[in-house]
Formats: sequence, structure tokens, C-alpha cells
Amino acid sequence: MEFTTTEQGMVVLLEPGDEVLESLATVRDAADVTGGFFTGIGAVDRATLGHYDTDTEEYTEETFEGQFEVTAFSGNVGPDKIHAHIQLAKRDFSTIGGHCSGARVSGTFEILLVPSGTTLEHELDERTGLDVFDLSE
Repeated sequence: MEFTTTEQGMVVLLEPGDEVLESLATVRDAADVTGGFFTGIGAVDRATLGHYDTDTEEYTEETFEGQFEVTAFSGNVGPDKIHAHIQLAKRDFSTIGGHCSGARVSGTFEILLVPSGTTLEHELDERTGLDVFDLSE
């Protein structure tokens, strides 16, 4: 993994075998980013996807293995959390996607991390059971 800092944020290049979320956490910490948003594309051979059921307030997760093009990867970072969503294209051009709790790079993966200018810490929202931004100062 390598990254460089620009006026707009950090440009991140991941290599085969890199874990996407762990690498993003490394960049966040090294660049001292306390809040930001990211987008990316690439290829992975393993991804763990989640779906949140608002009725039961529980995630179900499933790990997928194979050759996938990452057609969308986005989310936010804070000092306490990385929240990512991912869409994967299969060889037959069908797609799967959801909350991303893990992914391993198979070819390359390119990410742009843009600092938000404010700290994005999370707190539990009792109504939904989800960790959401705490924007109260």
C-alpha cells in the first residue's frame, strides 16, 4: 500500500493481498484524519458484505469469494469507525453489494480519501440501533 497527500485529500493505491479497510485505517491514522469521506474502485477476490434489518436491528453478513470488479466503494471515516459500502460485479455482470466489513485486493484498488474538516465520531441512535454521526458539540 502507498498513498500521497494532495490539496484535495489522500490518494491511496492498494496492492494484491492488501486488506481494504485495514489499509484505509492505516492511512487515516498516518494522515491524522479525524473525519472524512472516501470513494474507490478496484478488484477484490474476497469480500464480507452485510445487510442491516431495521426491524430486528441486526446485521446479517456473508463472505463471498471469487473475482469481482469493485464498481462502487464509498463511505466515511472517523477516529472511532470506518463505515463502508461496496458494490461488486461478477463475471456474468450481475452485482451484489451492501455494508462492507472486509475485502481483500486481487488486482489493484484506488481510493480517494477527502477530509471533512470536522471530527466524525459516532454514537448509538436508540431509534434505529445504528451508530450515527454525533454532530453535537
